[in-house]
Amino acid sequence: MLTVGNKVLQQLAALLLERAGLKITPDGYHSLRLALSTRMPVLGLSDPDKYMQRLMSTHGEEELRALLPLVTVGHTEFFRDAKQFRALEQSVLPELLARARREMRKVTIWSAGCATGEEPYSLALVMAELGALAVEVDLWATDLNLAAVEAARQGRFTNRRAMAIGPDRLSRFFKPVEEGYEASPVLREYIRFDGQNLAVPVFDKVAPASLDLILCRNVIIYFDLPTIRALMDRFLTALRPGGLLFLGYSESLFKVYDRFEMIEVDGAFVYRRPLGEDPRPPPPRVSSPSDPPLRPGSPESFAVNLRQRLQANAETAAKLRSPGGADALLSRSGEAPRRPTTELPAMGNLTGRRTGEFPAIRVEPSRTPPTPPPAVAARPSGSFPVVRMETPRAPPSPDGSTAPRPGSSWPQLLPPAERPNMAVRKMTAGDFPGAIAGVERLLVDEPSDLDALLTLGNLYSLTGRSANARDTFAQALQREPLCVEARVFAGVAAMQSGSLAEARSELAKALFLEPTLAIGHYLLAQVQERTQDFDAARRSYRNAVAQLKHPQRPLAGHYPEMLDSAEAISRAARYALAALEEQPG
Repeated sequence: MLTVGNKVLQQLAALLLERAGLKITPDGYHSLRLALSTRMPVLGLSDPDKYMQRLMSTHGEEELRALLPLVTVGHTEFFRDAKQFRALEQSVLPELLARARREMRKVTIWSAGCATGEEPYSLALVMAELGALAVEVDLWATDLNLAAVEAARQGRFTNRRAMAIGPDRLSRFFKPVEEGYEASPVLREYIRFDGQNLAVPVFDKVAPASLDLILCRNVIIYFDLPTIRALMDRFLTALRPGGLLFLGYSESLFKVYDRFEMIEVDGAFVYRRPLGEDPRPPPPRVSSPSDPPLRPGSPESFAVNLRQRLQANAETAAKLRSPGGADALLSRSGEAPRRPTTELPAMGNLTGRRTGEFPAIRVEPSRTPPTPPPAVAARPSGSFPVVRMETPRAPPSPDGSTAPRPGSSWPQLLPPAERPNMAVRKMTAGDFPGAIAGVERLLVDEPSDLDALLTLGNLYSLTGRSANARDTFAQALQREPLCVEARVFAGVAAMQSGSLAEARSELAKALFLEPTLAIGHYLLAQVQERTQDFDAARRSYRNAVAQLKHPQRPLAGHYPEMLDSAEAISRAARYALAALEEQPG
C-alpha cells in the first residue's frame, strides 16, 4: 500500500471536515490511505504532497468529490444489519444451498460494493457453518476501490473491526495476528475478489440469469436516479428467476424501479426477480399533477402559508378525534392549541403523499396466479411470500368509531416504507406527538432505518426541539457519512431555529456533496436572503433553476410540503428571484 505520512493524512482529514463535514479520526486513517492508493495513480501522481496541492487548488473540488466515496469504505462491519443476516442464516442461504444441490450446481452470490471484505467474509462464514464446501459456492466480491479489494483479499482486520464476529467464530475461522485477526485459508477459499464498477453499462463478467443472490447494501445511496434504474436493470438480468436482491435497510425502490417483487423473509424485506415469467416491461412513468402556483413574495410569505395549513390540519383533526373537544379547549385557553410551525416554503398538499422520500418501498402484488399460501414448514425452496400492504386500521373507540388517536398502536410487521408513512399520515392529521412516538418506536425496532431517522429529526425541528433535531441528524451522519439529506435537513432545522450561520454551513456541505441538487441551492438562497446577502441569494436562486437540467432525485426522509418537483422548485425560485430583482443592491 502507498506510504503516506501523518502530516498529509491530517491535512486531508481537515479538508474533508471543512468541505464535506466528514470527520476522520486517526483510527480511520487506514481508509484515507486506501483512497489515496486508488486515486493518485489515476492522476499519474506518486507524491502525496503533490496530490494534496491538487486538492487545495481552485480546481480541486471535482477530485475531492471523486475521493469521497473511497474514503468511506471503512464504514462497514461484519454481519451488518442483524435482521437481514438472520434471514440469510435461517432461511435464504439454507434454501439456496439446498436448491443448488438438487440442481447439481454451485450457489452463486455477488457481494457488490464489498469494501474491505466484512460482508463477503460474513457470508462465507455462514456458508461454512451450513456445511457447504468451498467448491459448492461461487461468492464473487467486488468493489470499485481496487486498494480496498486488495485489503479484503488479505483478510486482515483490526481487533475493533473483528469484535462483531464473536469469540467462538473468531477461534474457528480466524487466527490472531499483530493488532488483529486474519481470515483462515479455508474461509478465503469461498471468495473470489475483483474490481468492478457498478455504473458501467454492461457487466461483462456476469452471465444472464446466473446469480442466486446479490447483496448491494448502502451503495446506491450515492447514485443518481438514472444510474440506480440502469443498475437495477442489470441486476434483474443477472439474477435467476426467483433470485434475491438485498439492499441496505434505508435503500428501496419506491417510485424508482418496479420490476422486482418485494418479499418478507423472517422480518427482513427483500427484492426478488419474479418467478415463472420474464419480468414485465416497466410502465411509462407519469409525472405527478402540477402543484398549485405559488404566490410571489419573500420566504416569509411561504412560511406563513405552510404554518396556516398545518394549523388548519391540526384543528380539523382535533375536532374529528374528539367532538366538542376543540371547542372546550378554545373556551379554556382563549386561543387555539399551539402547533408546530416551519420557515420552509409551502407547495402542494399533504393528502396521503410523502414528499422528499428517497425511494421508499412500494409493494407490487405477485404476478403469479394466486394460490392458497402453503404452511411455512412445507414451503418449497425459494417460495418466500410476496408482501401485501394494507392500510392499518385503528382499533374502535368505546363509542364505536375508528378515528385515529394520538399514540394508537402501530403494527409490528410492515414494510419499511409503510411504517414511516404512518407517521406522515399522523403529521397530516396534526398528530405530531403521535408521529414522533411512532417513529421513535420504529427506530427501537429498526435502528438502521435512515429514512425514519431523518423523518424524526424533521419532526423534532418542526416541534421546536432543536437540540434533539441536531443530535438526530448527527446520528444519521454517523451511520452514513455522505448523507446529503442529513445536511439539507440539518440546515433547514438551523434555519427554523434562527441559527443562520449554521444553516448556511450545512447547506454548503450538502451542495459540495451534490452540487446539482436544486432544492439545496434554493434553501441556501433563502438563508442568504434572510442574512441580507442579496447578491449571493440571486446567484443561488439562479443556480437552483439551472440545476433542473439535471435529473433530481427524491430525498430520504419526510418534511411537510418540501418542494419536491422540478416545476415547483423552478416556480418558487423564479418568483423569489423576481422579487429580489426589484430590490436595490
